[in-house]
Parts: sequence; structure tokens; C-alpha cells
Amino acid sequence: MNNDDKGGSGSGTGGSAGAGAEGAKNKTVKMSMDEALAKVDQLDKLVKEKDDLLGDVTKQLKEANDYISGERKAKKINWLLANTNFKMDELVPKSDEELDSMITTVGQAKLPHVNSARFGVQAADLSDREKGLTVGDKSWVTQQKRKVAALGAG
Repeated sequence: MNNDDKGGSGSGTGGSAGAGAEGAKNKTVKMSMDEALAKVDQLDKLVKEKDDLLGDVTKQLKEANDYISGERKAKKINWLLANTNFKMDELVPKSDEELDSMITTVGQAKLPHVNSARFGVQAADLSDREKGLTVGDKSWVTQQKRKVAALGAG
């Protein structure tokens, strides 16, 4: 009746057998703790490796995004250089939004008609505009001015 009062789950073989089972449980718990600590160390190393890999991949992704962004900005700048009188120094510091706005504005500008006198000036060679020539090579006045300019330079 003494065993029943304790409420234990003993095997009924006596106190010494209970102490042996307790020792076995402690051994098992100790082994489990050692295994768990070893596993924790392994997992910590694995997490560190994964963190390093994630950092490298993030860095590569940032570099790729910067490259793509640079290409897009270069295309916008090249378009603006070809279609406007802006200089490279003016366009490089601009943000993407500013470049987009400029492209939109230039795209909405009304272009001169082909048969207008103003179109001839804009379409003429840059050196012609600098010399004050307003008409292309077919004009007699322009040919005379070129002859004078060539004699003066020669």
C-alpha cells in the first residue's frame, strides 16, 4: 500500500530499480541535450552561410539594377541629345522623372512644317546657321556668301 500512496509508476521491484531507471533517464536526457546543442551549432553555421549567400545575392541584384537603370537613363539622355539642344552636362545630373518629363515635353512640341522658311533654317547645316545663311546651297545669294567666306579663309 505504500507504493500506491506515492502515486508513482514504479515497476514494483523496489527502490533500487527506480534509481536505475532515473539514472537511465538522466543519461538519455544528457545525450539528447548534447545532440541538441551540437545540432544548434550546426544550424547556426548553416544560418550564417545562408546569410552570407543572401548578402552576396542582394549585392549582385543591386549591381544589376543599377546597371539596368543606367542603361535606361543613357537611352533617355541620348534621345534628348539627338532631339534637343541640351548638353550632356545639363542632362546627366537629372533624375529619371525629370528626363521623362523633358522627353514628354519635347514630344508634345509642335514641329515646323517642311515648307516653312523656319524649317529651312533649322534643317540647314550648323555652320550655315553660324555664318548667317538662311537658305540651302541652291540659292545664288548663299553661293556668293560662301565664295566670299572661302576667299577670306584661304
